[in-house]
Amino acid sequence: MRSQNVILGSILSEKSVRLSEAKVYTMKVATKATKEDVRRALKDVFGVDAEEINTAITRGKIVRRARQKGGSPVDVKRSNVKKAFVQLKEGQKLPTPEVAEPTV
Repeated sequence: MRSQNVILGSILSEKSVRLSEAKVYTMKVATKATKEDVRRALKDVFGVDAEEINTAITRGKIVRRARQKGGSPVDVKRSNVKKAFVQLKEGQKLPTPEVAEPTV
């Protein structure tokens, strides 16, 4: 699998921000990508070495969508999402968006 097609983006959530403080980065990857594909893509695209990679597939939810005016709703399944939790070697880091502190 080509390195440019493996990493689809970063995931920005409360859990991923807490994990990034512990040097574990969360990213969205291609569904068919293996851990070795992710490791190679990190090396090619960002120039960093992964120490440990864990992957998880989140199943797509089934949601109801309306059709046209007066039509009956239909059930649609959202696509599955594969996430990679990457721990980098000591002294390396990925560019992450800065999260602003909440104001009172």
